[in-house]
Amino acid sequence: MPDFDAVLERARGDANVVGVILSGSRGRGMHVTARSDWDAFVVVREPSGDWPQERGGLDLSELTLERLTDPPDWARPALLWLEPALDKTGEVAEALRRATTVDPASAAEPLDGYVNMLYRSLKNDRLGLATASLLDAQESLPWLLQFLFAVHGRVRPYNKWLEWELERHPLAAPVDVGRLERIARTGDADEQRAQFREVEAIAREHGLGGTIDAWEPDVAFLRGA
Repeated sequence: MPDFDAVLERARGDANVVGVILSGSRGRGMHVTARSDWDAFVVVREPSGDWPQERGGLDLSELTLERLTDPPDWARPALLWLEPALDKTGEVAEALRRATTVDPASAAEPLDGYVNMLYRSLKNDRLGLATASLLDAQESLPWLLQFLFAVHGRVRPYNKWLEWELERHPLAAPVDVGRLERIARTGDADEQRAQFREVEAIAREHGLGGTIDAWEPDVAFLRGA
């Protein structure tokens, strides 16, 4: 273990340090290999410069508690399902919870993005534009996954952790990963329409039917009617 215990010991004695988070594969105890880094955040109340970023085996970064509570969207998946290695006051665990929880109402935007790319894919399929249809189908999937997690108040994980998260922390509405793979490989129109019908049911169940209805008169076309 490259000096991580030393980091914890030093952090315990630093009054400005609130806690320490071990992230990445080692933080989740999955996909760990001999080459896996020790990626750690030292959470501080005020920026200090006392914890300069280190590289090589142990990747150490200083992070304020305020920044941890409200990180940029691109960083949120890195914080999913982590337990603090050190949490002096309980604030680090609470900040992690807040950073990885989203407002389900925000799912309307990725839902609309998904339907947009689905519509483009199916129109291109109808025109016999196979490559364009496949690329649009592939581009619909990130929007789809963001919607499926956001509508349940959750952050979409990085692709590396998708299957792990769905197995360990399943969504209330199951995700057919096999179908996603088939859509990504082939862009099959029937598979896409089957996926849309499930998405529509989830959207309406969660009060987002208006986003679907905004695509009239083409909703029947999307369903495959």
